[in-house]
Amino acid sequence: MRKKKVIGISFFMALTLMLTGCSVFPTLAGMESKEAKAYANVYDLKANKAYVWHHEGEADIRQDLARDREGENIFFACSKGDTNFKGKELDRSGQYPRSIWVSSSKDDEIPTIIGNNALIYISKTTVPEEIVFERFADYGYSIGVSNMIPDEGGHYYFVYAETDKDDYKYYVDTASEAFSLLCFDTVARLYLDKVGGVLVTEENVSEGGTVLGLTKDAQYVCEFYTGTFYQDFVLSANIHSFGSMEQFVSYDYEFLHSNCIKINIPEYFKSGYYFVQGVGLFRYVSEQDAKVYNGEAYDPGIDWNDPIILYDEYGVVIFDPSLGIGMEEETITDENSDAGVSREEVESYLPFEEGSEADEEPDSLDRDRR
Repeated sequence: MRKKKVIGISFFMALTLMLTGCSVFPTLAGMESKEAKAYANVYDLKANKAYVWHHEGEADIRQDLARDREGENIFFACSKGDTNFKGKELDRSGQYPRSIWVSSSKDDEIPTIIGNNALIYISKTTVPEEIVFERFADYGYSIGVSNMIPDEGGHYYFVYAETDKDDYKYYVDTASEAFSLLCFDTVARLYLDKVGGVLVTEENVSEGGTVLGLTKDAQYVCEFYTGTFYQDFVLSANIHSFGSMEQFVSYDYEFLHSNCIKINIPEYFKSGYYFVQGVGLFRYVSEQDAKVYNGEAYDPGIDWNDPIILYDEYGVVIFDPSLGIGMEEETITDENSDAGVSREEVESYLPFEEGSEADEEPDSLDRDRR
């Protein structure tokens, strides 16, 4: 019975594509990479890449930097996945949201930094003046569409070809099954009304504009609209989706008397996914979460998106440890949080009662805020 159902879905998808004039064919972005992901010897690592060192039972990476080392793989490449910002890895000034898509068959290749694991970087020509960490929110498994937004009526869509014929590249993972959506050439917006018969609303859409609540690798009939005409596509929830969240800069690294530098993880980091130096993504598990982490590519029991940078009600940053904002003197910490906000900084942004010193000396307060 199940076999007949799968055949029926496949036939339905093929028929839909023929009726809409769409076709499916391999893309360069979806081709398998031949490059190894794991290595035993540090001198086999490739330049301009970042790796996570993980050696069970060994606490010091320096013990594993010999030129003649053989045996099990202990160096794991930070994954790049499929991104919508190729060529602009360190440039966040663009108008489009930044996304990383990783196939459910490959997200276990994202290396994990936990405990004594170390992050290293290789370059034959330069030592980085700064280490850039771009943090990405984890939205779990979904179809290969991200960054959808609602119209005034709460109907979700993504920009297809509104300002440029290639707008869709910032919303669709062209290496996924969603590539089949790229057959329309006159549509400004592509609406998604239902997935698996369930209406798409703010209740089941993530902050990154992905559809939530889907079962990993399951197939769903997705009801799209070009204008007022519906177009059904069968898509799998086999994409682990990530969206840019916040960015930090660090200058903390060590030379190791080898061919690499060790990048030290900032103490204020929380569990999450970090894209380091524009070359690859790694998973970081804090000491607190290490006790409950399931060790899998996806752990819904951990909040991977707990923000580090904090803002006041006006959108002004009141805590950013990367820039030293909110780091003065005494620190207020939440028992469930790895980061803190200084009491002095917090109090300077709290509303003052009438007649307070702040009301009498506004210029001084303004100077402090600047």
